[in-house]
Amino acid sequence: MTNFFNRFFIACLALAFVGCATHSPSTPPSPPPVTTAPPPLITKPEAPAVVQPQPGAVPKPAAVLNPAALSLAKQARSQYVAQDYQGAIATAERGLRIERRAADLYLILAQSYVQLGLPQKAEMFVQQGLRFAAQGSEVASGLLRVREQVGN
Repeated sequence: MTNFFNRFFIACLALAFVGCATHSPSTPPSPPPVTTAPPPLITKPEAPAVVQPQPGAVPKPAAVLNPAALSLAKQARSQYVAQDYQGAIATAERGLRIERRAADLYLILAQSYVQLGLPQKAEMFVQQGLRFAAQGSEVASGLLRVREQVGN
């Protein structure tokens, strides 16, 4: 610790010497600028305007998927289309371990659980997916359709 302070002290001294060496006493210091503007009036500040955010006014950006997660999402979608719902679930969960915010993986999980007759699990993944889906996107619409299917 003392070694640090010794180095710090030496560095400060070196900077002080460099600063003194660059000062040239032959040039006189310039006088401060003269201002003739009147002092500003002191007024009571206005209350700041409170703007309520509008829902959906700023859409969430679409998540840019990691290439590995994108590949797993495509594979999971293929498994779902082939009615391999357990495989789609396993693949989508692997993708979520790579990219937690991939709303399309949540959609695949929700749809697969609906097909397996597990609406509570499907709803859980709908809720998660809606947190990350861009409002008005195809994925968000798909998640809302799953929600309607399970009756919530």
